Amino acid sequence: MDLPADTVLVFDRDEDLMVFESFAHTTNYLEAIDVSEGEYPAAFSPNGGVLALTAPQGPRGPVVVTRTDVDDLAGLHRRVARYWERHQQGNTPLGPVPTARFLIERDNEPRTGWLSRTTGVLRGRRSSR
Repeated sequence: MDLPADTVLVFDRDEDLMVFESFAHTTNYLEAIDVSEGEYPAAFSPNGGVLALTAPQGPRGPVVVTRTDVDDLAGLHRRVARYWERHQQGNTPLGPVPTARFLIERDNEPRTGWLSRTTGVLRGRRSSR
């Protein structure tokens, strides 16, 4: 899977990592109050370009993602390595691009939570009556 051109890797204060397939996905998900309060200290493109997350209209306004002229591939590699150490223990660490692919694919997998399982059971019971 090729990564979309505007893929965004966002690290939170706990060094957890969220990957978004576009700037629009990023701004639709993140809340301005969290951005204003520094919940997300770092954002990158997969090639190490530093992205700025801002909430120019304050905590109730929109989130804005912009490219900067700064490249920090080494910093991205360090943060991704810490993510794997803290949040993916026991799994083989991957670099930034494979990690972004891994997280996007994981997040796009169909969910089979308790509600889906319960609904399936109920549907199965109804059809057998």
